[in-house]
Amino acid sequence: MADPRPAKPGTRIRGRRPTRLWWISAVVLLVVVGVAAWIGVRAYLAKNALEAAQSDARVLQSAVLTGDDADLKDRQRSLAEHTRRAVGLTSDPVWRVTEFVPFLGANLTAVREAAAATDSIAVDVLPDVIGLADSVTLSSLLPGGGSIATEELRAVAPRLATASTAALAVAKRVDAISTDWTLPIVGDAIDKLRTTVDDTSSMLDTAARATALLPDMAGGAGPRNIMVMIQNNAELRSSGGIAGAVALIHAENGTISFGGTRSSDDFTGFPTPVLPLSPFEQNVYTDNLGTYIQDTNLTVDFSRTGELAAAMGTQVFGVPIDAVIAIDPYVLANLLEATGPIALPDGSELTAENTVRTLLSDVYARFPDRLDQDAFFATVSGAVFDEMLTRSPDPKALGAALAASGEENRLHVWSAHPAEQERLAETTLAGIPPADDDEGVYTGVYLEDLTRAKMDYYLESKAEVYYARCTAQGPVYTVAVTLTSTAPADAATSLPPYVTAEGRFGTAPGSIATRVVIHGPLGGALLAAKDGDDLAVKAVTDPAGRLYAQTDVTLEPGQSKELVFTLLAPDAPEVPPNLVTTPGITGKTTISAFPRCGS
Repeated sequence: MADPRPAKPGTRIRGRRPTRLWWISAVVLLVVVGVAAWIGVRAYLAKNALEAAQSDARVLQSAVLTGDDADLKDRQRSLAEHTRRAVGLTSDPVWRVTEFVPFLGANLTAVREAAAATDSIAVDVLPDVIGLADSVTLSSLLPGGGSIATEELRAVAPRLATASTAALAVAKRVDAISTDWTLPIVGDAIDKLRTTVDDTSSMLDTAARATALLPDMAGGAGPRNIMVMIQNNAELRSSGGIAGAVALIHAENGTISFGGTRSSDDFTGFPTPVLPLSPFEQNVYTDNLGTYIQDTNLTVDFSRTGELAAAMGTQVFGVPIDAVIAIDPYVLANLLEATGPIALPDGSELTAENTVRTLLSDVYARFPDRLDQDAFFATVSGAVFDEMLTRSPDPKALGAALAASGEENRLHVWSAHPAEQERLAETTLAGIPPADDDEGVYTGVYLEDLTRAKMDYYLESKAEVYYARCTAQGPVYTVAVTLTSTAPADAATSLPPYVTAEGRFGTAPGSIATRVVIHGPLGGALLAAKDGDDLAVKAVTDPAGRLYAQTDVTLEPGQSKELVFTLLAPDAPEVPPNLVTTPGITGKTTISAFPRCGS
């Protein structure tokens, strides 16, 4: 029974403190729930706004390419509204304070930064792009009727350069957004934004460089002669394949004309190198580098290939060569995706689907005689260039075709004009080994045919860079190159003699002989090379101080070999390696970053 007497003054009454604590806890809980609800609602609304903005951005890309003015204006307004709303939703004081909460904060920071980056696209990039689209459409700048609008290209170049610079800055901001501690849904959204922004930046960068280079290269500042090397990947070289056919294009005041095709046989009259070769080049490539058009791209540096090929072209065509472009059947296949099929004089069609097989395999079964093959290649070249120069391709499809060719390392350009070459050197089109910098340590894997035939159509290859550890000298990593012959078991007798070479150059009919080249890094060293057993390797240092190592491999039909190279990269930055390969090699880097070695 409770004591009915009143408490004395100052007497502590049991049960009141828990009641106060309960109320304080309840208030704190309500505040937390309120903040969570506030943040949750705003995050949901911001997510919807960002998704809508990304959708607008994708449609805008197409609208810019097609010149759809109505869609451009509407989408620009829509994108600006969505990005402004997303920024407003993610920048209030409550949101910013909550970013300091463990785990939750990483998600809020990522969303805020994504919103700000998306808004920068709308504010800093789109005005120049829309202004450009108001005055000219991309389709009007493309080749059509055998000409290019050089002055129109020159006029839009500055505005595209400004938009490209702004887009690149946004792309770097998005790439820097950390998703290490975010929820999967946030990480996935940032990845999608990264893809959209990177695509936009890449498209603008390509357009900016093209408009800066094309006016003069198309003869806007004087006549130009451009030599096109059509590489045959069935007989491999570092940049793709031998120059099986060489075409000449003349450009003057934007008017483009086809000057005919020569076979590689027309480039055989050079008793000595057309340009002086360095001791390194003579040691590694022999004089063949400067005396045979088919061997000018043995070097892994296409800028050197361009110089040598231009010197040969000047003698063969009788005109100074201003630029050299290298393409292969895969580039043609990509372009045919944009232009549609091309009818050949014999009644057949060249399509995106059959181009590679037709030019790298079927031609040798169809025309056993070398002269007939050359005649066919000349016919195809003439038909292709005539169609490419006179058709007006879909801009979006053409952009995708050129982008795919560039990403696959199949499209290379060299210019004899220093200012143009300097611009090209900043792109992968130049085919120049990249520098070792904070973007990664350059590691090159290249293949050269030794069969001296057309067996590389049956060669599959992949390269992997993996496993890095520290040593006293610096990071050590491994490059694994796997080669596989897909030739039929009876290749020696079932394939045409021109394809197998019938053993005339020391390789058994049906087998594939290949030289594997490992190039880079600066100051690097080859520590080991094995395919189970130790490999015989020629390892030297190139004039830039890079490792250059080569070894020869022969595969019988159906055989596969893995070659493992262990490399030292003494001055490697703490970034993933940068793998560059001969087109066709399936390559990947599995090292997320080099380890930090030393003090």
